[in-house]
Amino acid sequence: MSKALATKNVAAVVLAFAMIVGIAFAFATPAKADVLSDLQAQVQALLAQISSLQGGSGAVVGASCTTFTQNLKAGSSGGEVMALQKFLNSHGAQVSASGAGSPGNETSYFGPATKAAVIKFQNAYASDILAPVGLTAGTGNWFASTRAKANLLCAGGGTTGGTTGGVVVPTGPGITVSAAAQPANSLAPKKAIRVPFTNITLTNNTGAAVTITGVTVQRTGLAADAAFASVVLIDSNGLQIGNTQTWNSNHTAIIGGTFTLAAGSSMQYTVAGNMATDETAYAGQVASIAVTGVNTSVAVNGSLPITGASQTINNSLVIGIVSNGVSAFDPNSAASKQIGSTGVKFSGVRFTADSTEDVKLYSIRWRVNGSASAGDISNVVTVISGTTYPTTISADGRYYTATFAGGLLVTKGNSIDAYVQGDLSGSNSSGRIVQFDIDKTSDVYFVGQTYGYGIKVTLAGSCTALSTASTHTTCLSDAASALQPWLQGSTVTILAGTVTMIQNASSIASQNIAVNVPNQTLGGFTTNFAGEPVTVSGMTFRIASVGTTSVNEITSVSLVDSNGAVIAGPVDAVGSVVTYSNSITFPVGASTYTLKGKIPSTGWPTNSTVVLSTTPSGWTTPTGQTSGNTVTISTAVFTMNTMTVKAGYIAISAGTSPASQNVVAGGQSILMGKVQLDTTASGEDMRMSSLGLRMSGNGAVANLSGCALFNGATQLNTGSNVVNSVTNSSYSTAYNTFTFDDAQVFPKGVVTTLSLKCNLSSTASSSQTYIWGVGADYSTTVFPATGSVSGNNVAATVSATVSGTMTVSTGGVTVTVDSSSPSYTVRSAGTTGIIAGVYKVRATNEDFNLAKLGLTLASGIYGATSTGAGGSPSSGAGDLVTAYLYNGATLLGTATFTGTSQTATSTFTSSLLIPRDTDTLITVKVDLAGIGMSSSGGIGNLVTVDSLNYEGTGVASGVTLRGNGSTGVAGFRLFKSYPTLALDTLGSTGVGDGRLMHFKVTANSAGPVSIYNMHFTFATTTATISNVQLFGFSDSAYSSPISGQGDGGQIGITYTGYFTSTADAVFTARTPVVVPAGGTYYFEVRTSITGVTSGASVITKLLGDTTYTPGFAQANSISGYNVGSSTVAATTTGNFIWSGNSTTTPATTDVDWSNGYSLPGLPSGGLIMTRGN
Repeated sequence: MSKALATKNVAAVVLAFAMIVGIAFAFATPAKADVLSDLQAQVQALLAQISSLQGGSGAVVGASCTTFTQNLKAGSSGGEVMALQKFLNSHGAQVSASGAGSPGNETSYFGPATKAAVIKFQNAYASDILAPVGLTAGTGNWFASTRAKANLLCAGGGTTGGTTGGVVVPTGPGITVSAAAQPANSLAPKKAIRVPFTNITLTNNTGAAVTITGVTVQRTGLAADAAFASVVLIDSNGLQIGNTQTWNSNHTAIIGGTFTLAAGSSMQYTVAGNMATDETAYAGQVASIAVTGVNTSVAVNGSLPITGASQTINNSLVIGIVSNGVSAFDPNSAASKQIGSTGVKFSGVRFTADSTEDVKLYSIRWRVNGSASAGDISNVVTVISGTTYPTTISADGRYYTATFAGGLLVTKGNSIDAYVQGDLSGSNSSGRIVQFDIDKTSDVYFVGQTYGYGIKVTLAGSCTALSTASTHTTCLSDAASALQPWLQGSTVTILAGTVTMIQNASSIASQNIAVNVPNQTLGGFTTNFAGEPVTVSGMTFRIASVGTTSVNEITSVSLVDSNGAVIAGPVDAVGSVVTYSNSITFPVGASTYTLKGKIPSTGWPTNSTVVLSTTPSGWTTPTGQTSGNTVTISTAVFTMNTMTVKAGYIAISAGTSPASQNVVAGGQSILMGKVQLDTTASGEDMRMSSLGLRMSGNGAVANLSGCALFNGATQLNTGSNVVNSVTNSSYSTAYNTFTFDDAQVFPKGVVTTLSLKCNLSSTASSSQTYIWGVGADYSTTVFPATGSVSGNNVAATVSATVSGTMTVSTGGVTVTVDSSSPSYTVRSAGTTGIIAGVYKVRATNEDFNLAKLGLTLASGIYGATSTGAGGSPSSGAGDLVTAYLYNGATLLGTATFTGTSQTATSTFTSSLLIPRDTDTLITVKVDLAGIGMSSSGGIGNLVTVDSLNYEGTGVASGVTLRGNGSTGVAGFRLFKSYPTLALDTLGSTGVGDGRLMHFKVTANSAGPVSIYNMHFTFATTTATISNVQLFGFSDSAYSSPISGQGDGGQIGITYTGYFTSTADAVFTARTPVVVPAGGTYYFEVRTSITGVTSGASVITKLLGDTTYTPGFAQANSISGYNVGSSTVAATTTGNFIWSGNSTTTPATTDVDWSNGYSLPGLPSGGLIMTRGN
């Protein structure tokens, strides 16, 4: 029943009248009040007038306590800022000692002084405010944890806890309703939700829980009901209690639904308003909400009505907008899932903030619809940005609310996705349907970060009608339809457990089995149940046999799971049928089971077979363990793999590997041979304690010691069982006995290979041989084999075989040039880390530890005339600074050529292992000397870095080996700089424009290069060319002629003759063309052309050089050293004459000239360009 206490309050009537008068005058001001700042100023003036008329009561309890609901920070303004300053001034964190912000002079602006006071307050209560959110120092922001502490202090709470009230000592019958600290008077803008109006505290005075069935509230003040979209009750944790309600004709509503107040507890609640979308007609009205009754079955104590803040309706303030869409995480289709499914995604929505303000998401309330109940689902969570948030279930089990401490920030224009997921865990829930909806736009609580108001979701879907079908996809309401629920989630139908597969287990393969041995594999099968575990109370398996001589039943048959645990049996077969009558539970997912038993020793001869079968559809009462439903198994009879009865068997032979090969004297643990133990035809594992092997060959047996057998890396005979005294079976029938430390069990069905390793004395002579194997006279009595379980003696089948012949030899190493070694090229002086050669090192007969490698420059060419820039040309040592030797990325060592020496040795920091009979590569990289008057590099020197010799140690023999290297690296020529050539873009047609070729020359970044001479040939078809010219340009557009040449950058003369088929032209620069370091010059060959008809074409070729021509001496002078002529200008052997400009631009009689041999981009066949009509 409703217990409404009505009292008359004359002061309230007078106050209401004063408010009416104040509002009437306040809103008679000019139209400029529409500006937000003016409006706020008027509201503050009005609030001050109300406060003075109320004597400071209303929104403020005492003189300095308010229930704070807004996030405030530096720059904020409004009534709650003034309330904050009053609170700080009275709680040990004074804003100012005098002037603005001081006690009695509080303002509505949050400035630096207010921020400093907030920091002082936060630090004073750091354990309650800062520590829970991971902070150690105050921030000055009046946010959630700080507000909570202030509200607790205002409510009279202690130094810990939140604003949810606390346990009180029961004081009498019933409950007490009282006013709590009230919200500040402020604005109620259009579209805002959860605008706080009235705070109340409910105290349960009894010793038992009290059920509240609603709180009756009435809209009061000078405002219309239509200014509200709805009204709602909020608990102290920010959770909505019950559904939103609208005002009835008496301006009242019952909110909060049904909730419970625990015995002796005291809880605070807020009556909040969700404002209308359009407040045009109600702007300026001042609304309040009175709590007039609490509906419960016990007595209600207290003074009612309780009225909180007076909020001014506002239509001009534009708060943020949050729109929505279907999330990519939403299934958006009807689905069916088995009981036991986890992490099922039910519904999802995407929220997008508009450009007005950043927003924070504080809570989402989902409603579960459909036929499923709360008991059918569990672990329901909300997932946002990969983070899982738990949900709180309402008392009626229909609403799941997730809250986000501190709020989840969505910046302007950005989005977040939220979806709800859970597990299908209920019993007897098969056939029920789960559907998660969101009923009302206020069920999602966003708060704008600029104005601090709650924001309801703006509908932006495309669905115009809710589905009435039992299963359906997602419906997201459009704005016009405003459906409720506005998010109708896709349905999920709960399925009982099902069987997806029961079949023969291929992993339990056909195999040999033994008689009179327990736990022999008889067959296997695989199950796959979905949704829930399934229990059967009985199973039968039939046995079919072939080749048996009497009906002797298989005994001790067990059903074993994949972990080796027996889940049924053992039982004996009766009439060739195995029956299990105990309950067996099969888990969800794929599982494999094996049937194992004992084959009788009689009636089952070798090669008889056994095949098991079962009919799952006949298994007894399969029942789902979660749903309790009967599970239909329709699988028909199937057979398992065939098992063949075999006696114990083992075959012994020598392995074919290792192949015959050389071994080195002094080698340790040399692989001498292998022996194979074949049990593929055995019905059981075989056990042996020793093995006999023969050794033949002409080698002295005294040279062998430490002989042992290995199974993989495990040595089988150690200590006194190691064979140190070997018998040569070539001269005796005796076998060498290898006694195992422990008897070895060789599994059935496989071939086990053992390795024999021995030490070979360093005194063993070359060409001696050692051969190991087994012979036909192998004694199965001396070296018996038995069944591992049965203990039956088995005579081994022995093949007279031997492994390869081991011949004593010496180790060797070769060092050669690898095919990956670089071809001849040119290099610029001063370059570091260039590859000078790649060597291939190969060891024979044993692994080799390479410790040193010698290098030589002797194969290079170092001319005396290369000293033109001051170099020292006699040996090539001056061309290199340091050589580095690498194996892959590992630096092995370095070498330096000193003085005039052409040899150097690199001693490795650690030896490089060269595995026998494989190629190991060593890369030599060098740093080059510079070329110049103070540098030692020689112009045009051909530098070759070959291997000279090596030194190292044989791994097996321990013998130090030394030997010679080899020559053959191509080498490189050294210049201060060099050019790179390439064709440039010019269409293959259009030859009528007279342009025959475009090409470019780029100087290395080491320095400029000079070009003196270029030789071209021409071949024409149909067309006739004349007036052939060469032009140079400094830009790729061929528009900026180079300087120092003829008009327009012309190089050399014009060839005026007429060429009708073939011709050549040599263009010699007036002065050398100097291409700057790292720069590129562009060249064009032009002509006058006639006879350009169909099929006409011209082939233009810039010739390269096929060899590097050595220079020669001329009386009293050296000219054109590298081009083979007395002067550059008169050359006849160089087609492309250039210089690396070792010091300055060279004269024509300088030694610093070379031809075009092997220049990058200039093949010996030349650069070729063909243009046609």
